[in-house]
Amino acid sequence: MEVADRRSSERGETNNLVIESRPVDIDRQGRRHGVTYRFLTMALETTRNTARLKIAIGVLCMSMTVLSVIVQFNPLGPQGLWPRAIHGIVAGSALLVGLAWIVRPWPSRPWAIAFVFWADTATAVGASMCSQPASQLGATNHLALIGIFAAFLLGWRVLAAHCVFATAVITALTLWNLHSGAATLSELYVYNAPAYSNVVFLPIVIQAVIEGVRKSIRRNAIAAHSDPLTGLLNRRGVQSAMRARLCREPRPAVVAVFVVDIDHFKEVNDAYGHDVGDSTLKRVADTLAAGIRQRDIAARIGGDEFMVVAFLDRSEDVDTVLGRICDAPLKTAEPMVSISVGSAWQYTYNEDFTFESLSREADFSLYEAKRARQSHNGTRACTCYPGYPGAQGQCDTNTCDTSTPRR
Repeated sequence: MEVADRRSSERGETNNLVIESRPVDIDRQGRRHGVTYRFLTMALETTRNTARLKIAIGVLCMSMTVLSVIVQFNPLGPQGLWPRAIHGIVAGSALLVGLAWIVRPWPSRPWAIAFVFWADTATAVGASMCSQPASQLGATNHLALIGIFAAFLLGWRVLAAHCVFATAVITALTLWNLHSGAATLSELYVYNAPAYSNVVFLPIVIQAVIEGVRKSIRRNAIAAHSDPLTGLLNRRGVQSAMRARLCREPRPAVVAVFVVDIDHFKEVNDAYGHDVGDSTLKRVADTLAAGIRQRDIAARIGGDEFMVVAFLDRSEDVDTVLGRICDAPLKTAEPMVSISVGSAWQYTYNEDFTFESLSREADFSLYEAKRARQSHNGTRACTCYPGYPGAQGQCDTNTCDTSTPRR
């Protein structure tokens, strides 16, 4: 194994955001962990539609305030002091929520679910304060908008809870009007049938369509950001993960990039065939992925080149990660393989910090490592044949300098 290291320095900050080194199985885990919501939020941000959607939702909420004021003066609206007061409180809350949507950042998934809970409750209370069956059941149609929001962003479980609640509200208002004699069943059918269709069935149909499209988009996005042979991220996936890591959350103190190259891989392919070459690539990928922390990134960025990106709290931790990569036993059968590693790190506080420049430095240090092998004078240079019969899976400590990386 050949190792070289380059670095830049100043100061930085810390953070503990988790980034998966492999593509996330969103279909299996997304609902529980909110991955789907984050995925859609990032898609909206990428297309610059987040601000537009925020404003649209805010305006719709505030329009409910205007509509409620008009209903206050309608004969079908609330009658009496308490119904008018409660209806007015609901209208005021809609104004505040609408303003929050416009001026506040895009909400997290728990806050989006809380918004659905508030909207369902406010609509149900506002509808029940009206004095006539027509206005009560007509007002429940606004629940359809909430269902569409849940279907698009929050998935089946939240939509199912919304539909159960909406069905209960419409059914309760229907039974109450039948019990009070305000209308007959045939008269109420004119209002509650459209309410059931719009509020319950329409969002379910929309959800089914959206879910199919969303799964297709997720599959395409994952395919575009991952390497099909090893399952690791590809170069584009690393860049996307880095943007998410550095833009959405406070930065870690240090970012370290390690470029790993399988030595003489072409000769392995020529001598043993592409099947053995592919198996070697997959096993090296598995070894790298197993040896990093969950918050770090492992990727295959070229034919026989891999990359590890580590997010560290201290520059002293760079050596630890480098040693972990160097000492990892490559679970490869014959033929014996060796790897060369080039590394570079930088404090994120630096004004000139970019992932691209850091990657170039790591590439250059990899070149230095390979050149050191050829000239037999490499600092921090050694050769490993992990997985080969008789090998211990470790660098020979007599030939490998594991001191602090040089500048």
